[in-house]
Amino acid sequence: MKNLSAKLGRALLSLPPAAYLLLFFALPTLMMLLASFRYPGDYGGLAPWYYLDDGALSFDLTTENWARLFESTIYLSLLIKSLGFALLTTAICAVMAYPLALTIARSPKKYRDLLLLLVILPFWSNFLVRIYAWMIIFSPQGALTVALNTLLESVGLPTVNLMFSSTAVITCLV
Repeated sequence: MKNLSAKLGRALLSLPPAAYLLLFFALPTLMMLLASFRYPGDYGGLAPWYYLDDGALSFDLTTENWARLFESTIYLSLLIKSLGFALLTTAICAVMAYPLALTIARSPKKYRDLLLLLVILPFWSNFLVRIYAWMIIFSPQGALTVALNTLLESVGLPTVNLMFSSTAVITCLV
């Protein structure tokens, strides 16, 4: 009886996170998958569903969007590039996060909350503010770009433009 109670308690404890994941991750993913099979609208967005004369709702679904993805080299190359960025970002975040998590877990109890707060604190700022900050840092007149290009010129290498580069994209994603 005690073992059954413990299992029931664990199941009930995992219910809120599971509901959160279903509501905010699985459901939007399914909605996007469904949208990928719909026709585009006349003025952007998706074509509306409409009722037939017999009152039934018409779901005009198509595979044209998926066919266009695999027929066009530009869409396929963008998909592959996006997946590469996602994999690289995930790998970099994992390599950076595990030692940090281990350090926080092994730190004395009196410092643990402060360290966790320092990790969470950047997420409190607006996403757009962070992106604009990175744009200032990576701009051609930014201190990082100027210093890097001065260093490259001093050793005889060509200068680089960090703005809108793959390095900038990965850095901002991480």
